Amino acid sequence: MLAIVVPAYRSQFFRLALNSIATQTDRNFKCYIFDDNAPEEIKSISNNFHEFSYTRFDENMGGYDLIQHWHRCLEYVKEEWVWLFSDDDVMDSNCVEEFYKALNLYPKAAAFRFARKLIDANEQEIQEIRPIKDETGLEFLKSRFTGSGSCLQDHILNWKKLKEINGGFVNFPLAWCSDDATWCLLGEIHKIIAIPSAHVQIRISGINISSMKNTETLRKKLHAFMLFYLWCTDKFKLPLSYKWMFIKRLVSSYEIISISHFFQLPIFRSPVLFLSAMLIPIRKLLFSLFYKRAQ
Repeated sequence: MLAIVVPAYRSQFFRLALNSIATQTDRNFKCYIFDDNAPEEIKSISNNFHEFSYTRFDENMGGYDLIQHWHRCLEYVKEEWVWLFSDDDVMDSNCVEEFYKALNLYPKAAAFRFARKLIDANEQEIQEIRPIKDETGLEFLKSRFTGSGSCLQDHILNWKKLKEINGGFVNFPLAWCSDDATWCLLGEIHKIIAIPSAHVQIRISGINISSMKNTETLRKKLHAFMLFYLWCTDKFKLPLSYKWMFIKRLVSSYEIISISHFFQLPIFRSPVLFLSAMLIPIRKLLFSLFYKRAQ
């Protein structure tokens, strides 16, 4: 049976998220709401969904260690299949139904992946991500950096198998790239099975970690990304083309970070990260020159 697990803290879009779960065409699941010591609105909204399990924690663990908070929530879950869902995203009404269809076809799989759409705070579609396909862990890593992207909420995983091979989710700061590393692990057991017939609508609202662009958050994301790269090199024999993908992502995504942030241990463990550190200020300089010319 499937467990849909919602670690909840933000209330702005919470009711919409729960409505999308409550209107599933296949009701063969149990939904758990875990209130991370949030403001009162989370509890009052949850009270309108009596069929869902509700638990409130006294400590806001998600504020300082999101992975441990996820693990704390999953201690209450008995189901083998787990879908960690967000408190502000929305799922298509046929998601659970399509998952069970895929599971019947691929009973040995350890992870399934839905198609994605990006929406804004007003429910308007921003972008539909390009079509997904079945992938091994390394194939997933490549697609992650070449356009299809990924997130926690568009995957369903076999929690029993993940605990057996890794003890749980891979832990990086802010849980940034932790889901990517986890899908890479599960994809090496069996291909990550694509479910293109149902979408998860990921909200880009400016209030979640994925949307935040302040310098401190970007610093933490950058450090997590470095750790993710080092983790990948430990787990897989990365070909040169994959290392180049990491360089391009670092250079394109973190150009506002001060060069001083790169003088830390992970840089000197990897020539790829060191090269990235050198390229980012060059990119900033070129951007500045061309921007001034354009003016």
